[in-house]
Amino acid sequence: MYPVGIGPLGIEVTRDFAVGGYQKKRDIEKGGLFYGQRSNAAYGLLNMAQQWRCTYDEKYGKKIYPYALAVVEFWEDYLKYEDGRYVIYDDAIHEGSGGNENPILSLGLVRNAFDLIIDLSATLKLDESRKGKWADILNKLSEFPIQIRNGRKVFRYTEKGVDWWPDNGLGIQHIYPSNSINLDSKADLLAVSRNTIDEMKRWQDMNTTNSFFMAAVRVGYDPAVILNELHKYALHTYPNGFQLNNPHGIENSCTVANALNEMLCMSAGNVIRLFNGIPKKQNASFERIRAWGAFLVSANLKDEMVTNVKIISEKGKLCTLVNPWADKKVLLIRNGKKAEVLSGNRISFKTSPNELIEVQSN
Repeated sequence: MYPVGIGPLGIEVTRDFAVGGYQKKRDIEKGGLFYGQRSNAAYGLLNMAQQWRCTYDEKYGKKIYPYALAVVEFWEDYLKYEDGRYVIYDDAIHEGSGGNENPILSLGLVRNAFDLIIDLSATLKLDESRKGKWADILNKLSEFPIQIRNGRKVFRYTEKGVDWWPDNGLGIQHIYPSNSINLDSKADLLAVSRNTIDEMKRWQDMNTTNSFFMAAVRVGYDPAVILNELHKYALHTYPNGFQLNNPHGIENSCTVANALNEMLCMSAGNVIRLFNGIPKKQNASFERIRAWGAFLVSANLKDEMVTNVKIISEKGKLCTLVNPWADKKVLLIRNGKKAEVLSGNRISFKTSPNELIEVQSN
């Protein structure tokens, strides 16, 4: 469990931050400024998880494993098992928001942590005897809390405690960057997700816009709205991507590029979807976007037709692709030689390390 701010060599940079009464005595626990939050160390896993899932670099996996294991061991101990589910108590979703029960962000972060450690353990052959317990926690973790707001179902920020927040985007970060919801999730969960995006409309938020666009893409929100709002956002940035007049700085530096990557090539859950977040009439192309499973993907979209689909498999993992041509058959060309023909709305095929696979409509 980490405090809110950590600098080089573990320096706690927020320890003496008392501007405007922001810091209160109750926010300090055991010598650290936690603001009641238990989720900061789990939040620190997000970029590590993304790097791992997109590269499957075993050297990197071994490097991050001790940290991931420490996070998981904290939550193994901290979660309470009650009535067939694991519950989070006394965990503030926002800094200083109180002893909330089941904060929606923490539920997403914990899911990410246990999913990651299971994958690392299986790949690296470490602590394999513990995977059963980890899977049990993952499968029985409390559901995301839901409420009715303005006549429709949306996510509630906590099961007990804070129900909504007037700004910021923590209410959707279980979708992204925690990776807990994608287009393979249940239809009712996706409907609640889209309702929440529509209710929040945090496209230009100064703090967590970096998550909002990607969350909208992940759940199938209107691509035309997303692209229009992204254009407006891009006009309000410095050349390096930072938002104008935003004190939060680096966390917003990659918003535009990250959103475009998700719109062009979504791969959460190890399923590659091409141009899923692009408006129907929009032409687009991309080269070598890094996808989950250690794939480098390229493709073109012109006049609503997908062409030049190329996938480089770095680690030889199974590749699953949503058929870009709907009900048409698909031809695979492996390292320049015609190979198998596949069919279906979703195709899966084995790959070899460093193999180039071209995918064509047949």
